[in-house]
Amino acid sequence: MDDAWNAAYHRKDAAALERVLADDWLAFFPDGRVVFRAELLAQVPRNPDAALMFERHAARVFGDAAVTRGTLYANGERVQSFLRVYARREGEWRAVSVQVVP
Repeated sequence: MDDAWNAAYHRKDAAALERVLADDWLAFFPDGRVVFRAELLAQVPRNPDAALMFERHAARVFGDAAVTRGTLYANGERVQSFLRVYARREGEWRAVSVQVVP
């Protein structure tokens, strides 16, 4: 799921990212902002051009839930780290949340 998310983000492919994110997906940012799925999907095609690299630090599965932790680099510069949460619902994995940290 992380690889599909990263590839969709890198290609600015909102349709591919839509298949990864659960309908009730939420993002939490360091400044207190909460971003909902529709807002992220609308923004993805407008992301600035950059050479992106995602680094996965850890992945853990707990039954029907999973957590991954990683870092995003743009043009060689560290942009942010993140904690992603996934859930298996009706047999399919979907991203349900992300916590972004500076």
